[in-house]
Amino acid sequence: MKLSKICIVYLILFLGSALFAQNGVSENNEAKEAYNNGNKAYKEGRLDDALSNYNTAIQHDPSFALAYYWIGNVHKRNRNYVEAEKAYQTAIQKDNQLVKAYERLGDVQARQKKYSDALGTYQAAINISDQSKRAFYGMGEVYRKQNNYSKAIENYQTAAGLQPFKGLSHGNTLKGLGISFIESSKYEEAISALTESVNFLRSKDQKGDVYLRMGNAYKELQQYDSAEQAYKDCLANARKSVLKGGANFGLGEVYKMRGQTQQAIQYYNDATSDRNWKKSAEYEIDLLKNPDKYSN
Repeated sequence: MKLSKICIVYLILFLGSALFAQNGVSENNEAKEAYNNGNKAYKEGRLDDALSNYNTAIQHDPSFALAYYWIGNVHKRNRNYVEAEKAYQTAIQKDNQLVKAYERLGDVQARQKKYSDALGTYQAAINISDQSKRAFYGMGEVYRKQNNYSKAIENYQTAAGLQPFKGLSHGNTLKGLGISFIESSKYEEAISALTESVNFLRSKDQKGDVYLRMGNAYKELQQYDSAEQAYKDCLANARKSVLKGGANFGLGEVYKMRGQTQQAIQYYNDATSDRNWKKSAEYEIDLLKNPDKYSN
């Protein structure tokens, strides 16, 4: 009877130890202390100190998966994607159930345009947890960059249906979905997704970009009043010249379609302030001022 109790105690200790390992956590006190110091430094933006502490943690415990994961995050934040990739891969080697390491690894592979690798990595995360919103979003992003909009829509929609239904990541998911709908000429669906996305985006340029795309979608549907309002919302939010240029060009298009030539010229002229829109806007101005020049 006493032997059975001892066995049970050892079994509990063994299972507890296995659980710690599976979660990427170390039982080494010195490693944990360095790791916690690294997390504090990371949150405060002291990335060099964070990296130093994480490296100290793995010196004390070479199997410390979460320390490797956070080393990857430091390199990712420094845009050193090659080193970030190595760190995430090591974290996965130490704990092959660490879903967030797969998610971030997919991100840095996509940043390096290793799209096939990224898709495989995201799928590995989903195989472990079919609730991985970030992995489905990442797959949507990769497929969109590959111009595979049907697959992009499928993955964005799955991501949008997973919790949390809030925050910047949710807004970016809806934005990606809206862009993919536009590229698929599904303008009403695009407007619905983009309209919802604005509620979760933070910066004015992010919102301005969405309003510009909404204006373009409304214009394609020939809903010019709604397009006009969306373009003006873009101008009210955007700080980047290219977004302002696009909104002014779009307003020029709206007024041209309405036959309001002078207002169209005014907005096209405003669009010329941005080098990305200058040539197209100048052509439209010349077309409106000199119609005979372009007649057959």
